[in-house]
Amino acid sequence: MAYYVVLISTLLLDYAFGISLMDSRNYDWEIYKTTEHTPFHKRDKNNMLIDVRENTVHFTGTKYSTKKSSVKVYADTSKITNGDLVKITWENPNPNDFDMIAIYTPPSREVQDYLDYRYVSETTNESGDKSNGYFTEALYNMRADYELRYLSIDEKQTATVRATFRISFPDNEPMHGHIAVTEKPGEMRVMWGSARSDKPRVKFSTSPDMSHARSVAATTTTYTADDLCGARANVTSPIMYQDPGFFHTATLKDLKPGVRYYYSYGTDKQSSAVASFVGAPWPDSNVTETVLAGYGDMGAYYPPYNGDSVGAEPVTRGLEADLRDGKVDFVLHFGDLSYARGRGYIWDQFMTQMTWLSERVPYMVGVGNHEYDHVSGGAKDPSGAEGQGFHPMWGNYGEDGGGECGVPTAHRYVAPGNGNKVFWYSFDYGLVHVVMYSSEHDFTYGSRQVQGRSSNIHLNLSTLLFTIKFET
Repeated sequence: MAYYVVLISTLLLDYAFGISLMDSRNYDWEIYKTTEHTPFHKRDKNNMLIDVRENTVHFTGTKYSTKKSSVKVYADTSKITNGDLVKITWENPNPNDFDMIAIYTPPSREVQDYLDYRYVSETTNESGDKSNGYFTEALYNMRADYELRYLSIDEKQTATVRATFRISFPDNEPMHGHIAVTEKPGEMRVMWGSARSDKPRVKFSTSPDMSHARSVAATTTTYTADDLCGARANVTSPIMYQDPGFFHTATLKDLKPGVRYYYSYGTDKQSSAVASFVGAPWPDSNVTETVLAGYGDMGAYYPPYNGDSVGAEPVTRGLEADLRDGKVDFVLHFGDLSYARGRGYIWDQFMTQMTWLSERVPYMVGVGNHEYDHVSGGAKDPSGAEGQGFHPMWGNYGEDGGGECGVPTAHRYVAPGNGNKVFWYSFDYGLVHVVMYSSEHDFTYGSRQVQGRSSNIHLNLSTLLFTIKFET
């Protein structure tokens, strides 16, 4: 059976199924409480996620202990790679219930500016001895070392740093690799991030041992807090804007359809592990079947705790299993990617979560309301939308992007160059021609988006989401 599929919209699906919720979506951030998780995805005694806005302990004063102390905090390793699980242990002969282990990145942050924390009274102790305990966390490379600090909190809410421990990552570790097809047959775009721009490149070969590898130089971009449209995204803090590092893109050319290519990305000093992909079939090639996986609304999950986006882990693991079985040719993630909405640490978690999959099959994305919608800072909108974007009176468009206005998405994901960046574009893959629309932008007749796509397909947006033809 052969499949001919045309995909029309990014989040017309979200609009179609979400319009009945218009009355309840009043743009109050409180309605999104279940997705405002802390960096550690902490839960309370009732196993409910703790909201990051309720995760702040205000200290009346801070100081470092100058006395010799038996208090210790340490991890099972001082050197890790992105996303590693780390066992963190503390020791204190006389802890109190409000003592905590706080974690900082970079280590230069002030005591109040922690990324997250755990009370020592809530950690695991298998011996019953209250003078020590441990917990396990996944630590993501946010392009700086981490520092663990044991904080003793007295009755006046003064925090005293009693012990510290440093954890480091490989220098300029290449991370978050993903690939995408371009508008041209025989090409594949490789994208990734790192702390610095230091002659980034991709090496690729048809041999698993990377013999006779070709090298392709990458281009680099980044963004600052000033490039973002509004709060929360443009507020510099451990849980909002933190330096995202640099984003690199290299285009591999002259690829043959059906041939497996092996590649690594990074620099000559620090390169990723070798991954592989199969060259995309050309539109006129003799392909009898094309299999795609399509979805929206994912978010980030967090090991070893089950995060708020409860569907994210099974979907990701299911796709990985399908890929191992050869059942997926490419992925369409049409909006609502990380649900970061201005919280930079969530982008790091999400990109790490998707790396194994997105390194091996084209991962094609669009923007949703949670990447884009904004009501201020429109001059910084990378899509070039007029004013503050698309806000029709009949819609429920608000500020769901948390001030990002598509900037973090557009830097991380480079789309085929025949449309408007990641916001709308089209591409071919085997039997499939995909037209990616954005319902977060004006999609009415005569709009810039529809005029730009008219050569791809003639459609009635009021009635058509998918056109599917089956042939035996």
